[in-house]
Amino acid sequence: MKYQIGRNVKLASLISLLIVVPSPAWAQDVPKWAAPEPWFVYTVVIVLFIGSLLTLLLIRAALSSSKWSLADALSEEAEVTSMETDPAGGVKPRLDASSGKPLMVTEMRSSTSRLIAFMGMIVILLMFLGFGAFALYSFGKTGDMPDSTDKIVNFLFAGLTLFAPYVVNKFSTAFESLSPKKG
Repeated sequence: MKYQIGRNVKLASLISLLIVVPSPAWAQDVPKWAAPEPWFVYTVVIVLFIGSLLTLLLIRAALSSSKWSLADALSEEAEVTSMETDPAGGVKPRLDASSGKPLMVTEMRSSTSRLIAFMGMIVILLMFLGFGAFALYSFGKTGDMPDSTDKIVNFLFAGLTLFAPYVVNKFSTAFESLSPKKG
């Protein structure tokens, strides 16, 4: 029984392949792709573009009603010297009682590399949406992606260099833990 079911499945698969896969003789009967009406192409492109922007606005609205903060997200932990005000009004480093060295504390500080990465991401996102709208329009009108799509991809990939400071900072932080500590 098990053998017969397996044989029937194989036979059904073979028949469906023969029906689905066109031969060169059948391929001539397939009509060429016809472009949809211009209003339809414009409608699809505009709906996708506006939908993408509305999604970004909805995410922004959801984040604004929460405790999430862009300033906190763009900050990173930094080790700084703890300072104290002396009775004369001067500021001096707070000293560790046991070693006599300045006391180091970890606090959140604004990060230029994260700000650059964030701005770069926004610019690349908007360019991606813009180029995507033109590519979608071209595909709707001709049935093919534009020949220059590879050049656009290379351009957007080159734009990723805006993230270089952030990447370098992350690598330096990762390798910092491997270096010997200075006593």
